[in-house]
Amino acid sequence: MATTHIDGEALKELILGGLANLKLNSKEVDELNVFPVPDGDTGTNMSMTLEGGANAIRDMYFESVSAFAKVFSRGTLLGARGNSGVILSQFVKGLSLGLQGLKTITVRDFSKAFNQGVEKAYDAVINPTEGTMLTVMREGGEYLEKLLEKEPDVSFETALMRLNQKMQISLEHTPELLPVLKEAGVIDSGGAGFCYIFQGAEKTLNGEKPEHEDIIRPHGGKQNIDFSAFHADSVLEFGYCTEFILQLQNSKVDIGSFDKKVIVDYLEQVGDSIVAVQDEDIVKIHVHTFKPGDVLNFCQQFGEYITLKIENMSVQHNEIMLEEERKTKEKIKKKIAIVAALSGRGLKEYFHEIGADVIVDGGQTDNPSTEDFLEAFNRIDAEHIIVLPCNSNIVMAATQAAEIYKNSDVRVVKAKTVAEGYAALSMMNLSLGIDEVISDMESAIAETETGLLTTSIRDVEYEDLSVKKGDYIGLNGDAVLSASGNKIDAVRDLLAKTKGIHEKAVAVVFYGKEVKDKELEEIEKMLKEDFPWLEYGFIKGGQEVYDYIIAIE
Repeated sequence: MATTHIDGEALKELILGGLANLKLNSKEVDELNVFPVPDGDTGTNMSMTLEGGANAIRDMYFESVSAFAKVFSRGTLLGARGNSGVILSQFVKGLSLGLQGLKTITVRDFSKAFNQGVEKAYDAVINPTEGTMLTVMREGGEYLEKLLEKEPDVSFETALMRLNQKMQISLEHTPELLPVLKEAGVIDSGGAGFCYIFQGAEKTLNGEKPEHEDIIRPHGGKQNIDFSAFHADSVLEFGYCTEFILQLQNSKVDIGSFDKKVIVDYLEQVGDSIVAVQDEDIVKIHVHTFKPGDVLNFCQQFGEYITLKIENMSVQHNEIMLEEERKTKEKIKKKIAIVAALSGRGLKEYFHEIGADVIVDGGQTDNPSTEDFLEAFNRIDAEHIIVLPCNSNIVMAATQAAEIYKNSDVRVVKAKTVAEGYAALSMMNLSLGIDEVISDMESAIAETETGLLTTSIRDVEYEDLSVKKGDYIGLNGDAVLSASGNKIDAVRDLLAKTKGIHEKAVAVVFYGKEVKDKELEEIEKMLKEDFPWLEYGFIKGGQEVYDYIIAIE
């Protein structure tokens, strides 16, 4: 029987089916990166973004599509990571706005909401590029409108089938719109992920529901309890990680004038690591406290709980995370504070040494979420917070968090590589005003070139280079500059082809976790012989993916 109307529970199942299908194919999406570099994470980022929404709706029943979309959208917003994830979260936000007030929806309602999602996704990107997931979204939305003009009473089964056919055609056409895709011989990864979501929704509607029992899980994905972590003789040292979504109630408060600050002021007396986000009549809270019962009793005077999670942090966290908790019990109090996103123990330690106050864990292939940044901001008591993403795929999540956070003036300095983040910190003079500090940082970034060395994961022809799987390749921005079976030669060619190398004075080499001392000696010898005008230094970064990250200034 044809489906003409969908309610909240049905829409939830369609979206969970879409997420399941995306997860089943996320590895394939990850591998659709333009360069033959083992750093693809689009499928992972999009999956984890939607998982944020899935976790928000855990154990909830939704009669109306409006109620479902509102909670799911908030979850994806906080779970968004990577550029693709942020764009997807904004699409979901627009979809939610388009479904506002509706108990059930028709295909026409869905079409309007879909196109509102497209509009919101485009608004999230400063300079939208065609040939990306934005194009796939837009052309899909335009097709739905045309379909309804011809077939006003079209069923959901037919609409989703034809929408998916159209978006697949759009996806296959992305290399024609974006030359870098055509040159690499791949389709757009974000567009592919978006298609998998709606293909999964179509399968679910037709009774071919992909398995998704493992999708909705507690925050952080930990399902097994280690009882040895807390026993009869243990002492509660770190309190409870307490998270909940509070539905404000008209019978308890004036929702229109309610300010989450009244909750935050109380939480600061009984806990720390506070994250508080209010979206109209919903308040999402994260707090570490020894008295979760007191927190729940206090907050219940304003509304009722939609979701609730309390975890003993001695069980929840490993030793490293517990140590981090000890170090950050007190808020960092400064006029200007610095937050940087990094992975690799050496990089984290070094950035701390040169001025970063808080490190958000994550980098290449492990992008932090919007909520991760919000938690970092709440560890700081500063008039101004400067964020250094240190990765182009983290900028949008950092920016989204900065827009949400209201307790400080948060500025995102668009350092798109570790080298640019290093250059920005090196030029930092906190005795200046905030605008001057940021201006100096941006100037340092503009004068810095980033060299990256990694291993090719496939054969590819790139301009005048013939790259073989397993070759060492050197990149600078969006360009592959070198390729060789010899790592030292690849680094030499990378530096030699770096723009303005003869005018540069310094090369700071951050080396990865797999690099050996003998190899460093060979790199140093090469630098002395071939680039004698450069001052150079080596820093153990411990990063994955890239054997070398070189800041060339």
